[in-house]
Amino acid sequence: MPNSLSERLTSPRSPRGSSAIKDCLILQYRRVALLAHDPLGLAVQPCHFEQQMEYLATNFHVISMMDVQQHLETATPFRDNTVAVTFDGGYSDALYTAKEVLERFEVPATVFVPSAHLLEKTRFWWDVLEDVLIAGSPQDELTLEVDDEPLYWPLTTQYDRFRAFDDLYALLSEKAPLEQRTIIAQIMHRLDGPGGEPDNHGTLSLQELKRLEDGGLITLGGHTHNCTKLSSLSEPEQMREIGRNKQILEEVLGHRVEYFAYPFGDENSYTTATVRLLRGFGFTLSCRVSAGMVGVAEAASPYELPRITVRDWNPFTFYRRLTAFLG
Repeated sequence: MPNSLSERLTSPRSPRGSSAIKDCLILQYRRVALLAHDPLGLAVQPCHFEQQMEYLATNFHVISMMDVQQHLETATPFRDNTVAVTFDGGYSDALYTAKEVLERFEVPATVFVPSAHLLEKTRFWWDVLEDVLIAGSPQDELTLEVDDEPLYWPLTTQYDRFRAFDDLYALLSEKAPLEQRTIIAQIMHRLDGPGGEPDNHGTLSLQELKRLEDGGLITLGGHTHNCTKLSSLSEPEQMREIGRNKQILEEVLGHRVEYFAYPFGDENSYTTATVRLLRGFGFTLSCRVSAGMVGVAEAASPYELPRITVRDWNPFTFYRRLTAFLG
């Protein structure tokens, strides 16, 4: 009788021939949580995350970002089925949900953390948008003034509120932190009132950040101070965002922070000046989000390592997605 699906998904894969691609697939997670709204698809449910980590631990060679760096520096090919696990955003579920699962299956991970929310436990601006427009379900309208231009959204239906969320997310993604805060303050003022039950948007504190690193399996990396798109900033503003982030993380952790991930992550989220600044601040690797795998050829460009984003996939979908890259 054939093995069950669960047995097939957790059994070791057959060795591949010498022609197999010996590259590394870097995975990007953002949250491990059960969320009611999650309009950006940031979260993997805890049950699916546990299944995914078990599948990786059983079927793949999982390495740390330090191992990735060593392979690139020494031009050493990766083993078959090599993956690395990363997290972006600095949400507290990295500590309270993901850490225990990673440790149980001995899966190393790197968590890229913005620093502003370590100093003051506030919500990210996209979480504020979710709370007021989607969880809050306002029934009126929203008028704003941005760059001396009046903007208007009806909020009568769910479709209206979803469209307003998408429009505002696109607009705010391209703004500098001060502009983002100004616009969010306008939105909060206009839409003040009782809302529905919001998701938990807790971010790491300074003390929690240090606890996350306890045990040595998790490495911390930089992610700008305000988790802002660097390509939307001038070079001096980029320097402040990157430099302050690195300074705060290193002061809290007591050691160097060498790895970085671009907020928002695609190839349009950073510039050539960004790469130059990262090198100047002593970062040795940086990750973006794009289809592709890391091979020894990336040693010439270690500041643009590709990652694929993991969604809330069940084990079979996870298998299919990884197979599409690894063959």
